[in-house]
Amino acid sequence: MTTPTRVYVVTDTATKAQRLIRATYRATALRHAAATVFEVRAATHDDLERLITAGMRVERASEPVTDAQAEAAHE
Repeated sequence: MTTPTRVYVVTDTATKAQRLIRATYRATALRHAAATVFEVRAATHDDLERLITAGMRVERASEPVTDAQAEAAHE
């Protein structure tokens, strides 16, 4: 028996470009789209020093994204 899927519209909030992605869950569709745009790795000590010195704050994934964080992500 196959797991049911649905088609999700994933919209890039910066460009308004849209993609249709068939997935079992909304989060799976988002992860699929993000994988083609973002790279994720653990921060090194040098990364933290450089980015925090430049004024970047550490975001908590469990907290809602603020308008300022969203704008900074698209700069």
